[in-house]
Amino acid sequence: MRILCLNLKQAQEASCAEVFLKFSPRVQFRYPHYVFIDIESTSALFGGENQILKQAVELARRISPEATGAIADSCSVAQVMVNHKPFDISKPREDAKNIGRLPLMALRDLEGLEPWRGKKGIDPVIQFLQSLGMDWIEDLFHFQEASFRERWGDLGVTLWRRLQGKELQVISPLVPKEPMMGYSYLEDPVSNISLLMSQMDHVLEYLFLRLEGCARFARRVDVTMLCEYSDKKHYFSVEPVAPSRDLELYRDLIIKHLESLSLENPLREFEIYVYDVAEKVEQLDFFEPRQTTEDRWRRLVSMAHQAEIEMGFLQVEASHLPESSFSLKSDWPQELISKDLIEWSEQAVQVRAVYAKGLAESPRPSLLLKEPMKLSSIMMKRLKVLTRFPIERIQEAWWKKNQERDYYFALSNEGQLLWVYQELGSEKYFLHGYFD
Repeated sequence: MRILCLNLKQAQEASCAEVFLKFSPRVQFRYPHYVFIDIESTSALFGGENQILKQAVELARRISPEATGAIADSCSVAQVMVNHKPFDISKPREDAKNIGRLPLMALRDLEGLEPWRGKKGIDPVIQFLQSLGMDWIEDLFHFQEASFRERWGDLGVTLWRRLQGKELQVISPLVPKEPMMGYSYLEDPVSNISLLMSQMDHVLEYLFLRLEGCARFARRVDVTMLCEYSDKKHYFSVEPVAPSRDLELYRDLIIKHLESLSLENPLREFEIYVYDVAEKVEQLDFFEPRQTTEDRWRRLVSMAHQAEIEMGFLQVEASHLPESSFSLKSDWPQELISKDLIEWSEQAVQVRAVYAKGLAESPRPSLLLKEPMKLSSIMMKRLKVLTRFPIERIQEAWWKKNQERDYYFALSNEGQLLWVYQELGSEKYFLHGYFD
């Protein structure tokens, strides 16, 4: 095995192990602040052990600024190294060499997933060995297992096996079960939004790091705040147009809600609960980066909706009438990939941009009026109709005579190329669009 051990230096919740699932499915937390990660089969995906150690420590420092890490063949030796030789990597089958020149007191950290039964359990062993004139861990490698068993029983056997790398500590796959919830009690009541957000940022970032590790998206965030005086509470929900892990988006939406609240009664504590769903980003492999253009689009749409601005993509609808053939959708289109039209003619080639490739078959204006504008006879006289016969006829059912249209090209006095049609039932003319 190859084990990466992280020392977060500060007591943490067991759920912090979920943050590191991006490095391996085999992660285990050990109280009070150790995380063990089996990287035997995953380190190559990150560019080797040096890179995975660097990235894991950088991620750990977003939880605890003083976090350190180390890599070894066993959990127990990895813990010794993270405390006495931080940021070091023990080469395969060289654990004994790497810890041999450490003082005997380092045996207190030779634990791994199973801690000593109290520090005093190993301290008498260390004191006895020191009384015999031994100062370094390498002095113990010459003893047999029987010697440790006769002197210290099961404790001696465990110590000998850990020194020899013969104790098997298996890290099982982590199945997240903890709720996505964060809580904070403020030592000083807060009425200022900036101060409040500085406290909330820590909780939000931690929750979103867990989401990323678990490959989940936030669908909705509920915020409950308790006031200092009386039993008054503030509660609100933030739910963008689509689930995401865009922390800045959720943060901005929370600030918008806070600005609408009266905080004369200062806040003493708050709770944040995240309702999560599986992410919907298709990946080529487990460790491919998950951020896409779709995430940025959802952020933009959510902020627009917050400001009561309608925006989205025009989607084609099944309708004969041009003004009804498109609708505005805020959802990200399933397929935005399109190719330009390439036409070959003997030795020549012509590329038609994708947005204009259909003009030859069905010329449509670049600017379409939402509602056709009726043209009076005077206005029609000012136009020069360029085609004698209609360029296109749109016809619906036979009983809808008013929906039969003949379309023509026309030129205005200002030189604008127009798209006009005549209703066959009423023989009235309408302006429907403009060409570039």
